[in-house]
Amino acid sequence: MAVAAVIILLLLLIILPLLYAGPLPPGFSEALLTTAFFSGVASVISLPFGLATALWGRSPGRAFISQVLYVPAVVPPTSVGVLLLSAVMSPSKICSAVGQNCDFISNALYAFFVNKPAGVLLAMFVMALPVSYVVFDGALREIRAEAYFKSLGFKGAGLLLMILLSLRKATISAFIFSFLRGFGELGVLLIFASYPPTLSIYIYNAWLIYGVGPAVTASLLAMGVGIVSAYVVRIWFSK
Repeated sequence: MAVAAVIILLLLLIILPLLYAGPLPPGFSEALLTTAFFSGVASVISLPFGLATALWGRSPGRAFISQVLYVPAVVPPTSVGVLLLSAVMSPSKICSAVGQNCDFISNALYAFFVNKPAGVLLAMFVMALPVSYVVFDGALREIRAEAYFKSLGFKGAGLLLMILLSLRKATISAFIFSFLRGFGELGVLLIFASYPPTLSIYIYNAWLIYGVGPAVTASLLAMGVGIVSAYVVRIWFSK
């Protein structure tokens, strides 16, 4: 069964698509670097938030509330994009309910986030949070680092930093998986922040404008990034 699974994926995702590969449209390297930058920054930012929520959620009565971090991972990404878009436009609705006009706030938020670098970063951060939370939540079930560092007098940001440093494998794993999540995201970015174009948006546009061949080539290169990253993760876990 294992061999069959490998063969099926090789055929469906690499060998057969190669028959349609065509020249890449311009902009691939820029989209790749843009994705790597924003996904990397969003992943780093998500680490302390994911760890803090995992620690907070271990207290009685908080576990259910902390599960809200799962939401971006279990609903359609397009839904997350729609919700983010409506969130930045919400001041107008809130103010109109009390007889005020706050359109200028909504317009400013829209201009700052929608189809802007800040929007790409926000979207990737929202999608990275569940990954960081899940990794740290699992790691903390096995390792009692929190109690140890608290006994040494650490608290607040210092406590988070010491736990991050002590859970090196979990921290690096959370970063890598969050980083890769940014490469695979299309739905949120398509609705909320399609510019500057990330790799998923680049592939989507290549499909619409240039057809199957260029989109296949870009997709195969993106898959190469994923395969190499997955191998790095496997080597890391085997240490």
